[in-house]
Parts: sequence; structure tokens; C-alpha cells
Amino acid sequence: MENIDISAMIVGYNFVIGILIMLSSEKVGSFAGQINRAHQGTLIRLTRVSTFTIGAAVSVLSATIYIAFHLLRIGV
Repeated sequence: MENIDISAMIVGYNFVIGILIMLSSEKVGSFAGQINRAHQGTLIRLTRVSTFTIGAAVSVLSATIYIAFHLLRIGV
């Protein structure tokens, strides 16, 4: 019977969630612009950039953790 590495699955899911947040940053920005029409342009731009940055940070951090622990497991 083979052991399942739950921590690798969690890190992989976090990576996918980070990528999905990055890809949906434009939609999130347009939704935020619809909420406040007085500052629509600024709000869209700031929300798009901040959402993309958060998604990129989550995905890069998850990928780094996954690769580091994979290399430690191999023994390189």
C-alpha cells in the first residue's frame, strides 16, 4: 500500500488557487468598479493589480515550497 502525501496535495491546490486568482483579476477588478462608480477607473486598476499580485505571490510561494520539499525528499 502506497502512502499519500497530503502536504504535497495541499501545496498543489494552493498553487492552482493562486493561478486562478491571477487569471480572474480582471473580472474581480470590473466587479469592484461596478460597486463604486465615482472612482471606477482607479478602483478597477488598483483591484486588478493587487489581485494579480496576491495570486502571483501565492502561486510562487506554493511552487517554491513544493520544489524545495521535493528536492529534500530526493536527497539532492
